[in-house]
Amino acid sequence: MRPARLSRLLSSKAPLVKALAAEQKSLMESVSALGADPPYAKVKEIVESPTYSETMAKVKAEDMSWTWAMLESAPAKPSVTVAVSGAGSPVGAAALYRIAAGEMLGPDQPVSLQLLGADPAVVKDLEACGFPLLQGVTAASSPSALGSAAYAILLEGDFAAQGKALGSGALVGVAGNTNALAVSKAAAAGVSVTAITRAPQLAAEVALAKDAGVSPVAVSNVISWGSGIADVSHALVEGKWALKLTGGKWGVDADVDTGLAADAVVMHMKDWAMGSDGKWVSMGVPAVGDYGMGEGFFFSVPVVCSPGAYKRVGGVTMTPEVADALEASRGALVAEAAKL
Repeated sequence: MRPARLSRLLSSKAPLVKALAAEQKSLMESVSALGADPPYAKVKEIVESPTYSETMAKVKAEDMSWTWAMLESAPAKPSVTVAVSGAGSPVGAAALYRIAAGEMLGPDQPVSLQLLGADPAVVKDLEACGFPLLQGVTAASSPSALGSAAYAILLEGDFAAQGKALGSGALVGVAGNTNALAVSKAAAAGVSVTAITRAPQLAAEVALAKDAGVSPVAVSNVISWGSGIADVSHALVEGKWALKLTGGKWGVDADVDTGLAADAVVMHMKDWAMGSDGKWVSMGVPAVGDYGMGEGFFFSVPVVCSPGAYKRVGGVTMTPEVADALEASRGALVAEAAKL
């Protein structure tokens, strides 16, 4: 990431949050006036209108899509602790705002953030933004701080040490399949570990939606296999087979920027914590011999989540190209696992 881009990402967002609040509330009221489940084209017409286009441009330029969730949030439950290691990385810092806004655990769930490796300026800014759901932010230097977390997102650091520190019952998302394996091996019984592999799926969904002129929520059944192989051969766009949009290409090449990577982290944890409503989502999970992959490592497969649990989607066919790519990914993951 270029220094200028990183500087903008980590710059104070609190003044703009407060400056845009009235404009955003007005936009939300205009969309609400369309009624329940309005057509995407109508919503797009409003947000791209001269009245609101400048507001939307500012939100997009500063990677502040989370402000929409923030405006609709109000605490109504006991607070829970969310821990993040690698909180000072660009993706980690971007994820913090999304979590504090309510994008991960819902608009009524207050959170306390326990951070490893956080930038002090980001901590200060989180507190200044006035998130209704944010009960507190604590910066720590030792993995022992992870022990009180109900949810943990591990992006950087000594993954074995972090695994040992986790408390029983925690749901833990880890960046990378082999890192997830290291955490899982070190963690006590009762700690649930998955690898965050959602970014290629999300990038492909966004790309398909853009090509079709629809919202990304209209795209389903994209899969991120192995260590990040985006497969759209089963994907649907508004219920229609996506391969008709791609000219038969099973994969969609799409960039994963910092904001999208942070979205993938938060969406991974959200679906796992709250359920995916029957939709396929991609997660790195322990190999148990499914898809002929063998055992002893983590790899990404399609799953359906219920709160706190996941179930693999069975019977998913693969094109020859996907099978070849997945086998190469499997070999690399097995080799990495053998070094732990």
